[in-house]
This record gives sequence, structure tokens and C-alpha cells, in this order.
Amino acid sequence: MQSKLTRRTVLGLMAGTVVSAVAASAVRAQSAPAVRKKTELNYWTWSDNPDHQKRLLAAVDGFNKSQDLINVTIDATSRTEELRQKVAVAFSAGAAPDIAGTVQTTVQDWYNSEILSPLDDYFSKWDEKDDYFPSIVKSMHVTDDQPALYLPVATLPYVLYYRADWFDEAGIKPPATYDDFIAAAKTIAQTPGRIGYALRGADYFGTQVIEPIWGSAGVDFVKADGTVDFDSDAARGVTEKWVGMFTKDKSVQPSAVTDGYPELFSLMESGKAGMWIYGAHGFPQLNKALGDKIQAVPTPTAGARNCMLNNPTGNFIVSSSQNKDAAWEFIRYMSSGDVAITLGPERGYMPVRASLAENPVVTNNRVLGIVRKNADNWWNPPFQSENWVNYQNSIAPYWQQVLRQEITVEQYQARAAGLLRGER
Repeated sequence: MQSKLTRRTVLGLMAGTVVSAVAASAVRAQSAPAVRKKTELNYWTWSDNPDHQKRLLAAVDGFNKSQDLINVTIDATSRTEELRQKVAVAFSAGAAPDIAGTVQTTVQDWYNSEILSPLDDYFSKWDEKDDYFPSIVKSMHVTDDQPALYLPVATLPYVLYYRADWFDEAGIKPPATYDDFIAAAKTIAQTPGRIGYALRGADYFGTQVIEPIWGSAGVDFVKADGTVDFDSDAARGVTEKWVGMFTKDKSVQPSAVTDGYPELFSLMESGKAGMWIYGAHGFPQLNKALGDKIQAVPTPTAGARNCMLNNPTGNFIVSSSQNKDAAWEFIRYMSSGDVAITLGPERGYMPVRASLAENPVVTNNRVLGIVRKNADNWWNPPFQSENWVNYQNSIAPYWQQVLRQEITVEQYQARAAGLLRGER
């Protein structure tokens, strides 16, 4: 797969209770739009599951009922990568929507491909812009020399979940450092029938959870000048210990190489694993299964820098839209008030606005409380790198090879660094 959505790449891709409550609250929250003409908008976005889709449909219905000039038609039937391809294909055919949903990892690609219309003319004049956390505003620009590219609705931070009862039983504290984390996994696994850490080997997302640990060790992946340091001693040191949980310590499940999200969630819910790094949106389900036995702390650090992986999600205006003013009214609405609460913290996501972070849905959630306290440490790897998507799309087979010991850690890091340099 190409590393970014260039025009050539785009052409190559041619191939109800909750509902009523959200709609009602949305009508109360939305003031009359600045647009003064009848306008039809198409909005394509992604959904994680039926509940997420229901909330999106309710939010759009609330917007349509809040005023009588702008009508939005929503398509929320795709997953994230499906949406990316669908929008790209439609754009190349001259049939793109007015607004599309996005995750932080692909914002730069949208901009590079000229599919995304920057928002500075709108966001800079908005009297609510200062309500956004500084790290979120930074992520909207992706790099300091670019305009605001999209408007986040919520953000997905990653934490370390751990079995508090098992830690108490073993007489150990939840790990703050990477070495403590490795040691805790070994200690937990010494009890028959228990797994120290639920490790993912099936895809890129098995490495995503290590990114903040690499970052905390001082690894930049790709520096501002384009230099790649992912094959440095610091990067290899982190990887050696992680892979060693499987190859040496035997503190993870034997099936780790091929396990993905469903298998790991099952390990945690069924009480077989002691630790798991995953998004805050996993907490409601884990809490339902385990209650107070499941707790969370920030991802352990391997150096002086604290990095909490943080992946904002939101909406952008498509450059081909003829109704950008109306599109701004809509995406602003989706990022405000009760709508942002139901699409964010009610799903386990963190709000991107300081005022919404004081909502009881956030303050009464012990995981989101931890996330809020670490807002200054919210962090992303260099998604803006022109070869990040190349790396993300291509690394999974090499990750499985290093876990199987078919290649060494040094060879793995060299290959990963090569992908970040644009090698195919």
C-alpha cells in the first residue's frame, strides 16, 4: 500500500432511548447557525460498533432538528480504513462527501492529498477555541508550520490496566517504570494459570502500544529534519525487553504471535491476564467484568520523558465541498456540549475540551481521571512523517517474525527504520 494518499494513490484506490435523549439535548445546546440558506450536506464517518453508530445517528438527527436550514445525511457504516479508501475513491470521481470522519494517524495524508480543507479561517475566529487542550490544538496542526486541519471530537488515550488484587497478593506495586513492568509480568506469571501481560502479535496495533515506551526512552522515530532513529540503541533496548516477555520470560500467553484484539480482551475479561496496555474506551467493559479488581495507571516509562499515547478523532471538511460554511457549523456542533459527551466520555473516550473534562461522566470514571491528570503528557508519534503510513501498513509481518525469533531484534529495528525512510 502507498505511504500516503497522493492523487495517484487516490486513483489507484478505485476499486431508541439513547437516540431521543441525545437529540433532545442537542436541540437545547445548539444556537442558530450562521448559514442563512437551505443547504444539504453529506457526512461520511466510521463507527466502531452498533452503539457508536447509534450515537452518531442521534447526533446528526439532533443537529438537523436544532435548526431548519442545514440538513445532514450521514453514512456511518464503515470502519476507519474502509472509510479512508471510500472517501479517496469518491474524491477522485468527483463524488466526495462534504465532511468526513478521521483519526489522527491519517490527518496528514488527507492534507497531503489535497482532500482536506484547512480550518484556520474558521477555528481562529471561534470564541471557544481556547477551550481545547493545548496538546489537542497542536495535534490539529500536526506540525507547527501547518494550519489547523480538522476539528477533534474526542481523544483515545492508552493506559496500563492491571489486576489490583493480584498485585496486592504478590506484594508488588503497579509499575511506573518499564523495568518494573517487565518484572511485574514475570512475577504474575509465576502463579499457575495466570499470564503476566496480554501481548498482541497479529498486526501493527501490537506495536502501537509500545510507541509511548519507545518515546519515553527518547526515541523520536522520525526527527524534525527527517532523520530516522528507530534503529538506535535506545529503540532496540526497549524492543529486546518486550520481545523477551515472549521468547525468554514466558510471561505472556503462548498464542501471542497470532492474537489480536478479541483474544486479548477475552484474556482480561475472563481473569487470565494480569496486565494490558489498551485504550481508555476498554474500561467500561472491563469494569463490568472485573469491578474494582481492574485498575489503571499511565503507561510505564523507559526514560525521563512521560508519554501517554493519545489518538484524537474528529471530522474534517472535504476540499471539494461547495458548502464549507455549513460544514463548519456542523463539525463545530459535533465537537460541542452534550453531543461531544455522548460521542466521547460516554464511550470511554477523553474530551478534548477543558470544560467538558469537568463533566461527571469524566470525573466519576477512574481511568479518565488518570488521563485528565496526565493531559500535559499526551503524546503522538510522528504521524506527519511522509512514510509513517508505509511503516504502519507494512510492519506487522516483521513483528511476528521477531516474536518467532525468525529475525533478530536488530534486524527488526533495521527493517522498521527502513520503512520509515521510505523503503518498500
